[in-house]
Parts: sequence; C-alpha cells; structure tokens
Amino acid sequence: MDSANTTTETSYASAEATLHGRAPSQQSAEASTLPVDEKAGDDFEPLDWDGPDDSDNPKTWSPAKKWFTTFVVAFMCLVVTFGSSIFVSGSVLIALDFGVSRTVALLGLSLYLIGLAMGPTLAAPLSETVGRRPVYLISLPVSMLFTMGVGLSKNVGSILVLRFFSGMFASPVLAVAGGTIMDIWDFDMLGTAMSGFCLAPFAGPVLGPVIGGFLSEKKPWAWTMWVLLMFGGAILPFVVACPETYKPIILKKRAVKRGIALPPRPPPGQALKLIVSVTLVRPFAMLVLEPIVLALSVYMAFVFAVLFGFFEAFPFVFESVYHFGAGEVGLTFVGIGVGLLIGTAFYLFVERKFYRKQFLAGTPGEPETRLLPAKVGAVCLPVALFWLGWSSRASVHWIVPVLAGVPFGMGLILLFFTVITYLTMCFPPLTTASALAANNLARYVMAAGFPLFTIQMYEKMGIDWATSFYAFVSLALLPVPWVLSKYGKGLRMRSRYGYAALAKDANKDLEIE
Repeated sequence: MDSANTTTETSYASAEATLHGRAPSQQSAEASTLPVDEKAGDDFEPLDWDGPDDSDNPKTWSPAKKWFTTFVVAFMCLVVTFGSSIFVSGSVLIALDFGVSRTVALLGLSLYLIGLAMGPTLAAPLSETVGRRPVYLISLPVSMLFTMGVGLSKNVGSILVLRFFSGMFASPVLAVAGGTIMDIWDFDMLGTAMSGFCLAPFAGPVLGPVIGGFLSEKKPWAWTMWVLLMFGGAILPFVVACPETYKPIILKKRAVKRGIALPPRPPPGQALKLIVSVTLVRPFAMLVLEPIVLALSVYMAFVFAVLFGFFEAFPFVFESVYHFGAGEVGLTFVGIGVGLLIGTAFYLFVERKFYRKQFLAGTPGEPETRLLPAKVGAVCLPVALFWLGWSSRASVHWIVPVLAGVPFGMGLILLFFTVITYLTMCFPPLTTASALAANNLARYVMAAGFPLFTIQMYEKMGIDWATSFYAFVSLALLPVPWVLSKYGKGLRMRSRYGYAALAKDANKDLEIE
C-alpha cells in the first residue's frame, strides 16, 4: 500500500473521530495550546488528564451532567434560530405601524440571518482561545440587549440595524455548541447526542411561526421580541451553571494552579493570518475551486432558503385558500417539525445499524458510503414541493398540504446530516473548517434573500406553479448525491485541499529531507 492510500485511509478514521469523538480541528488546536511542564526544556510534553478517571475530564462526567450540558447548549441554539422566524409573525404589524412595505419590514429577518452568517468568523477561533463557556456568557446576553432594543425601537431603521447586531452576537452559539457536544460524549453515545442536538437549529425556525402566529393576533409586534427575551432569560441561568468543556482551557487552568509554566503563545500576527485564511479567504476559494463544496453548498443553501421562504409562502397559501388566521397558519409548520423528527430517527437508525458497526470493525469505508441518507432526502424534497403546490386548493382538505411538510422536513434534515458528515470525511481538519464555513455562509446568505421575493412570486405565478418552480429546482439538484457516489472519489483525489494533496506534500517533504 503506497503512502497516499495509507494517509487517505487513516484520514477516514480521523473523520470518524470527528463525528464520534473529537473534531480533528480541535485535536490540532489542543496539540498547540495544551499547557506543558517548563522543566521539559525545549521538548515540551503536553499536560494531559491524570488518568482515565480524571474528574476534570468532561468525558468522565456523570450521564446526568452530560445530558444537562447537552440540553442547555441545544436550547441555546433553539433560542437563537427561534429569534429568526418569530420576527416574521410581527412583520405585517411593523409595516402597518411605520407605514412601510412588507418587504422592508422583512429585511429584519434577512439582516438577522446575515448576522448569523457573519458571527462564526470570530466565534470559533475565540472559543479555542478563551473556551466555550465565556463565548456563551458574553454573546447571548449581548444579543438579548440588542433584541430589547428592537422591541423598544421607534422607527424601521433602528429595527433593521439592531436586528443585524442581534443576529451577529447570537451566532457564536451556533458556531461553538457542536464543539461542546463533542467535548463531553464518547463515540458510543455521540451519534445520538449530536443528532438530537442538530434538531435544535431547525426546530427553532419551525417553532417561531407556531408561537408568533397566535401572539400577533392578540399583541403588538414588539411582543415577538419580548417572548424571544423570555426564552433567552429562561435559559441564561442554566448557561451560567454550565461548566467549561474545552480540554485545553481546563488543562491551562489546572496548570496555573499547579504552578506549571505554559508554552509561549504564537505571535498575534500568525494567529490572525490563520483565522483570516481558514474563515475568510479559503471558504470562498473552495466554493470556486472545489466541485464537492460548491455542489453541496448550493444544494443545502437552496433547501434552507426554501424553508425560510415558507415563512411567507405558508401564510399566503393558508390565508388565501383556507382563510386561516395567523395562529392557525403558524400551526401548519407542525408538519415540517414532524418530518424533522422522522428524518432524525431514520438517520440514527442508519448510523447505528451500519456506520457504527463499520467503524467498530475498523472498516469505516470511504466517504461516498455515507451518502445514503442524502439520497433519501433528495427524493423527499421534490415530492413534498409538488405535493404542496398542487394540493393547496379549496377543493382539497387543508390537512393535505400541511402533511406535505413531513417529507420536506425529512429531506431537509437528512441532507443536512449527510453534508456535514461527508465534508468532514473529505477534507483535512482545518480545510474541513473552511468547507463547513463556506456551506454555512451560503445557507444563511441565500436564506436571507428568499423571503424578500416569495410573496411577489406566489402572487404572479400562483401557488401551484410558484411551488412547482421550487420543486423543479430540487429535481435538478436531486442527482447530486448519486453523482458524488460515482465521481466523488476522483474529485477528492484531484482536490488541491483534500487528503491526496496533503499526502503529496508530505511525500515532497520526505524527498527533500
């Protein structure tokens, strides 16, 4: 077996560790930041746990403490994404109160989403410097202050500006929370914990219209912000009670207590250069140069954008055809929520039935073997969209278009899980961070635009053909998982950012030596 293949096969196991243990990016960060014993001289040895039963090690915590931490960070993610969609329920009242168009009022949703896209640029590297807990304790309260400002605003301009900053300061929760889950769970339970945790960012947008619809019928628009503040206030005491989970930070604090000197920090310029490369420059380069990243980012961004477009489409459909009130319209999103639950259960079944067994047997397989859930999700999407488009008519009972949300929710969550898994297995640690950053940026930027033209599209094209337009786009994207199954390996071998390129560089270094 040549060195390139050896490196590649080892990388698959490393990718499995990302999904079921600790992200390689965190491993590399730990290797560079763990405290060391000054007496070791120039050959620094990282300070590690005292033993397998070290009480400071999050992986040795009791199940109750682990689940407490998991639920707290998951609920924080739910609150952050809940803040995006609940605003939509009050947008009509904002337009009436301030004499602006509905499109201008909806900019409050779009700017919040753009804020969510931008914040992780600084949050992820910050969490590796100061830890997870300080990021939560600073970002969430600051976001809540901006949310309060939105509710107290006296003009549309203030609302829009404050919504952007509210989203930007809320976004670190989404960027860091997954790392917290990986910090505390071992392989055997990580799949279950991560699958449940990943529901939160999608449950939030679905829950927003359910609560906001009834709220807007009885209260002024500012109450959507007050309810969001109540959600944030309810979780904040539990956030304060959450312990730090990031290994390098825990060991740094312990090293200080024990009087062990820490290695010198890298120059600020070097750290800044790495941050700019990983979180800003390389994601855009990979979107252009990497077909795998481009295809999956466009696919996931489209599906995510359709979800946020539904915040305008569902009220149009169920108010104009079935004469629902705002509260009843909100309940129609329950179908999507049920689909998210079913999709998560299906993914967990596949993960534990097949992929977990492969990993335990030492044969995790190539990344393309992980595309089955995406294939199921890709089929679900056009089915759901055609179903919704052509069943939304007065002669058909309202439950029929509501049930179309079930396959849509399934397709959304199955694609999300698979895209994250596949990208993690395709690229080395720091490059994976860039690929995921590109995917995240594409999702939120496209989602920010769709609600601004959804109503106009549905008015001009009609419910059937407007929804069918989305369905035809999803049909055009449907072959992506199958294409990657056939050509993904070849694309990875030719990638300038993949493991094959890494192996070539390593071989060149050996030849030079």
